[in-house]
Amino acid sequence: MSILEPSIETGIILTLSGKHFNLFNPTPEMIDIHDIATGLSNKGHFSGLTPSFFSIAQHSSMVCDEFSFWDPFVDPGLKLLALLHDAAEAYIGYMIKPLKVRMPQFSVIEDHIMQAICSRYSLDFSSLHLIKPTDLFIQEVEYNAFYRGGRITYMNPERSRKEFLERFKEYYHEQ
Repeated sequence: MSILEPSIETGIILTLSGKHFNLFNPTPEMIDIHDIATGLSNKGHFSGLTPSFFSIAQHSSMVCDEFSFWDPFVDPGLKLLALLHDAAEAYIGYMIKPLKVRMPQFSVIEDHIMQAICSRYSLDFSSLHLIKPTDLFIQEVEYNAFYRGGRITYMNPERSRKEFLERFKEYYHEQ
C-alpha cells in the first residue's frame, strides 16, 4: 500500500471528490467545497440529538445569514468565514463540547484543518473569533427550538447542501 492511500495508520481518508485528505497534515489542495458541503449536510448538529434531523450545514447557513443580517456591508470574506466556521467537521465530525474539552488534541487537529480551509479560500483564520458570538446566538436559537418548544425549519441533507453551496457561491470570489 502506498503512503498516499487511505489508511488508519497514516490518517489519510478518501473524500467523495476523490481527494486523499490527510487528517494530521492537511493542505489547501486537499480541500474541496463539495466535500465540505456534503460532509456537513450529512452530519447532525447537537450530535444528532434533535427532534428531527438538523445538519451542521443548516447551522452554518444560519450563522452566515445572521452574521450578514447585522452588517450587510461587512466584507464578503467574513460572511464566507461565518459559513465555513465549522467546515473542519466535514472531515472529522462533530464532537460535543464536554468531550472536546477533555481531548485537547482534537481541537489542535481541528484547528490545523481549519487553517488549511482558510488558506484554500483566502480567509483569515485569526478572524474566526469574530464569528463566535453569532455562532453562540444561533446555537441558543436552535437549543430553544429543539428543547423548549421554539420553532425552526428542518431541512433534509439535500436541501441544506444546496443552500450551503448557494451561500458559498455568493460570497466566494476566487483570487
